[in-house]
Formats: sequence, C-alpha cells, structure tokens
Amino acid sequence: MSGFSWGGFGRDTRVLQLNLEDADADNHTKLTEDRYEVLVNGERVGYKTLLNQSDSVSDIDDFLQNKGFPTFTSNLDGDHYDIQVSDDIFQNVKDTLEVYLNNR
Repeated sequence: MSGFSWGGFGRDTRVLQLNLEDADADNHTKLTEDRYEVLVNGERVGYKTLLNQSDSVSDIDDFLQNKGFPTFTSNLDGDHYDIQVSDDIFQNVKDTLEVYLNNR
C-alpha cells in the first residue's frame, strides 16, 4: 500500500506550529501604537498617539516649554498624562495643547 489515504490526508501528516504571540520581541520594534489620555489639571484635553519609536509622551513637555510655559509639572499614571499648571495659565495651556494634539 502506498502512503495515500482516500480521506485526503496521507499517512505522513505534519503539523507546523506557529508562535505568533510575540514574534518581534527580540527586535524591540513597536507592534502597536501607544496612546495616552492627556489631562490638564485633571481635565481631559485629548490624546497623544506615539506613531514611531522616537515619539515619547514627554514630547508634550518639550512642546509646552518651547511655547513659553516653563512652569508646570507632569505625571504619567498608566495611560493618563496629567499636566498640572497654575490657574492663571490653565486656559492658555489647555488651548495650546488642544491644537497640538489635534494637528498630530
């Protein structure tokens, strides 16, 4: 008898096992986009999506300093990035960040 069966499978059936769970872990490449909810004094302003490996949520800090807001604190808690500012610049910071986050 040859190795052929009428059921469509030969006797020498082989199974290929694929491990796709973390296929790119060794290369440290980004598999999905990271997204952070950005808040100013606890009020949501928008979302910062990191589009490539060189992006960082702390880019927001650099942006604010470049726009003339040197005094603020920022805190990353999970996927929430909360920026604390004084009440007198709150609206200006919020408006500036809304434009920044919507144009990206």
